[in-house]
Order: sequence, then C-alpha cells, then structure tokens
Amino acid sequence: MNSVLDPVLGWALNRAGDLALMSFGGYRMLFSPVITPDLRLSLSRRRAAAVFYRARRTVPAYREFLTQHGAWSPRHHADIPVMDKENYIKRFPLPALCQGGVLPRRGAVIDESSGSTGTATNWVRGPGERAAARRALQLSARATFGQQSFVLLNTFALGPWATGMNVSMSLVDRCVLKSIGPDAKKVAATLQLLGPSHRYVIMGYPPFLKGLVESADVDWGRYDICAVVGGEGMSEPLRAALNRRFRKTISSFGASDLEINLGVETDFTIALRQHMTSHPALGKDLYGERNAVPMIFQYDPLNVYVETDDQRNLLFTLNRPENVSPRIRYNLHDRGLVRSREEVERVLADHRVKLEVPGPRLGLPLLFHWGRQDSAVAFYGCKITPEDIQNVILSVAELGARVENYALHPYEDAAADKRLELWMELSAGVPVPANSDALEAAVLDELTRVNQDFRESLRMIPVDRRPTLKLFRFGDSPISGQDIRIKRRYIV
Repeated sequence: MNSVLDPVLGWALNRAGDLALMSFGGYRMLFSPVITPDLRLSLSRRRAAAVFYRARRTVPAYREFLTQHGAWSPRHHADIPVMDKENYIKRFPLPALCQGGVLPRRGAVIDESSGSTGTATNWVRGPGERAAARRALQLSARATFGQQSFVLLNTFALGPWATGMNVSMSLVDRCVLKSIGPDAKKVAATLQLLGPSHRYVIMGYPPFLKGLVESADVDWGRYDICAVVGGEGMSEPLRAALNRRFRKTISSFGASDLEINLGVETDFTIALRQHMTSHPALGKDLYGERNAVPMIFQYDPLNVYVETDDQRNLLFTLNRPENVSPRIRYNLHDRGLVRSREEVERVLADHRVKLEVPGPRLGLPLLFHWGRQDSAVAFYGCKITPEDIQNVILSVAELGARVENYALHPYEDAAADKRLELWMELSAGVPVPANSDALEAAVLDELTRVNQDFRESLRMIPVDRRPTLKLFRFGDSPISGQDIRIKRRYIV
C-alpha cells in the first residue's frame, strides 16, 4: 500500500475500468471467463488503493480518522482502520466527510436513510458518482431484462429516501417510468390505464409486493410483469408466492450508507439458493452453516471491493474516486461472506450438483448475505430470524395471505426466564380465532422444519417456556401503523 506505484497504478486501473464500463460490450468483456478470479481480485484491490490515497489527500475527516488510528501509511489493505456509522459518519460534520471539506456547489443530492434502526442519517452524492451509479444500474437492467423497452413502476418510498429517488433518476432514460411509491391502488390503476400490451417491472419492498398481489384487483394473468425487491431479505416461499403473479422476482442488494444495486440475484444464484434450502450439507461446505440460508448475489468487483472480518461482518470499499464522500472498509454491520464463482462451482462438483441455468456464465464473485448482525433472536442456543417466520406464515395454510404484519418479541418474565412471543397481526376483516392452540402447534411444527437449530433446541426448552403465538386484530397490535415508506420492524 505504501509504494508510490500503488496510487498511480490504481488511478490508471480506475480510469480504464470506468472507460470499459461506458458500454455494455465492455461491461460484459470485463467479467468474461477469460479474466481469472485472481486478476479480477487484484484489479479490485488496486482500484481500492487509489480510492484510499485520494481520500487521504482530499477528505479532512478521513485524514483525521487515519491520524487518530495511527494508520497514515498502512502497509496492507487489512491495516486500514474499519469505518462505520458510529466511529466515522456521526463524528464529523457532513462537509468534512466530503472531498475538499465542502459540499459540491451544484449537481449533488442529499439522501436520507430510512431511519429504521433509529435516527435517520444524511448522505451526500455528487454528480460524478450519480452518473456512475446510473450507468451501472442501466447496464444491470439491460443484462437482466434485455434490450426491449419496459414500463417501470417504482413503488419504493420516494421523497428524501435514497432508494426510491435514485432508482427513478437512474432508470428514467432506460424505460418508461412512473414513480408511484408504496400505494397498491395506484399500481392497480396504472396497470389498468396502460393495459397488458407492455412489459412491466415493479420495484418495491417485499412486504409491499406481497400485499399488492394479495389485495389488488388485477387480472394478473393478462400482464407480463417482473418484480425487483430490495431493502430486506426475501424467503423462497415468498418468491414462489410472488411468482404466481409475476414472471420473475429477483432481489437487489444495496444500502443507503453505500449505494443502490451493489449486487443482484442472477439465475445462477437463485438456482443455488433454492437447491440449498433442501440440501443443508451443501451450505455447510459453502459457508460453514447448515441452517440459515442466506440471500446470494453476484456483484461487480471493479465497482466495490468486499471483505469479511473474523465476525463475518461485510466490509465495503467503493472503488469510485469520484465519490464525494468515500467509503473505505465500511462496516455496514451486515453478516456475510464472499466466494468466487470458481470456488462455489468446485463445492457443487464435490456434491455432484450441476445447476442448469439459462444464459451465459457470469464469472462474477458471489456475496452470501444474512442481513444485519442484530436481525435475529437468540433463544435457548438457537437463532430465529424474521425470514424463518416469513417461511412459516407462507407454509401454514391457515395463515398465508391472512397475516398483515409479524414480529419476534423476546423478553424475560417475572422469574427472569427467557421467553419468546411470535406476534402476528391479521389482515383487515380477518377475525382472531377463539382457540388458537392448534394454530400455535402448527406454527411451531413448521418452525422446527425450517430451522434445524430450533428443532434441536426444542429438546431442552421446558414445555411451558416454548415460544407462543399471539394473534392481533388488524390495527390493534404493537406493530400496527408502521410507516410503509421505510423497512418494517421485525424484532421488538
């Protein structure tokens, strides 16, 4: 890292990479099998080095951050201190986080995070990085949906929130765009207005799209619709439920802290994840766990350098020197790990698994993503996630489309015993059953099926301390009235 060659070579590689990404052909060429994983990783590291040196030279907050950590001249990338929202973003004024110590004079956008984990945070993005993000998102859309035009219905939250506005600004040149926000009635009205002669892509949060297909008065069979979800994880039963109405449902990975669309599900990652749901031994060899099946994305290593620390925190370096407020080894506090496609295919070969997927082979690395480190409840030695409960709801016939909201509620009772309630708020007009014992038993049975660790832990949990199901009428639960513009709270 401290060689003068690193910043010079890194700058040259950043420039070459940016020029290549100007066209779809260059974009595909960079990730062909001809370029080896080692070369691709080396290019990513060199671009990250250039971003480090530029930030050290131009960003006042980062200069002070490095000085405070005694890391002005790190010898290796791993010696660069890890930044996050608490130790870096919140400690400095917004201008000090920017190159030159000032906000750009024009062309910049200030986004706001959803505030789903507390106080909202503001993020500034300059014209150069917005142009780069727009180009990358358009190339990704072309790779996913082809060259034909489509109508995009953007149902992400609009206003100051990063995802909704950035999606609209980035894709307006690629399609016919209507920015609707999370309003199911307006989606249905738009489909009826434009009719079934168009191809459609609907983008939004998974819970909103689930409610849309369950409640909207639309003859879905007449329409050619694909869906793109983001903001939170999606279980395979939910994908299956959505795909009864949509031709395809894929998930995109991004974060307000970083950028939208850093990774995307592909036919290969979807097939891999679906295979792993019924073959836990494969997960054990791929990422060391048999139970929790992560989301799986492929990502562009020229755009972002991704690492994993000892606790499986994902660390991101955005490889764009034009970014007004750089992110270097940024800890999103999301749990995950990275594997090259070649590593994954070797494990599949060892298990004698051959995934048949359409389209060309993309030699992009894979990001295995379990979500936020705190998005699970520990209970008698096992971890239960919101995705587990989502699986349960969609698999128990008496629930399915009848549940509007759900949450995990861990607490200690008067005797200091750990307890867990599964809260489910029923949809409007659905009565709470007088006797829910049978339904609670069905829920726990299904939870033992989808979560192997819970099945084992159940042996040591006293019967009177097992998780309980608590049903609420619509509008009467502690989780009623959540703002549909931001991600929902699943742990209370």
